[in-house]
Amino acid sequence: MGHKVKFWSAVLIMLLALSVASTASAQSTGRIPLVTGLTINQALARLAENHYTAAVEYEYATVSPGIVIAQTPDGGILAPPGQQVKLVVSKGVRLVEIPNVVGMSGAEAIDNIRSLGLRLGTITELQTGQRFVVIGQEPKPGQLTVEGDVVSITVGIPKLVRVPAVIGLTLDQALTQIKASGLSVGKVTRTATSSTEIEVVKSQSPRSGVYRYQGTAVDLEVWSPK
Repeated sequence: MGHKVKFWSAVLIMLLALSVASTASAQSTGRIPLVTGLTINQALARLAENHYTAAVEYEYATVSPGIVIAQTPDGGILAPPGQQVKLVVSKGVRLVEIPNVVGMSGAEAIDNIRSLGLRLGTITELQTGQRFVVIGQEPKPGQLTVEGDVVSITVGIPKLVRVPAVIGLTLDQALTQIKASGLSVGKVTRTATSSTEIEVVKSQSPRSGVYRYQGTAVDLEVWSPK
């Protein structure tokens, strides 16, 4: 009988010990407060009240400066006292200076605009005879604007001219017509034949009638006398 009493007494003591430990553990674990949307000072104070520490990082954002925009762990998570909470705080929007891209090629201007965190707006093409050079921009260079703002450009491009028909013409006649139309002479390939005594154009590229930028090269294939 005495052994049974001792046994059940030991079991009771163990159960009481486990209950006390469980209660102490529950009391020592709390929920991390939600601090996103608060100012950094308010967030730090809220965490300190609940016995948590903080690590703070700053990032550019569209939210007002000094506002907590993210936290890790999230609010409501169970954690012991002393748990560190990572806070991300807004630095506000980043200001950038509008670059001067007038005089650059279209490709260079686009790369320059995007490298600063700006977005490319509309591209307006004007047939000025220039070869894809930026001749205007909006907004004007030197102004301060927010990251992500739009810059539009106007690009001068060569004029479009119609490719003349030169097949069947002598080489000299073809060269004259090509240059007179504002195009340039490209590669001339000769094929010797005994059926002609003068050089005559047998094919051309681009074909006649299509429109190409001024200065585009026209390649020719020519029959040449042996």
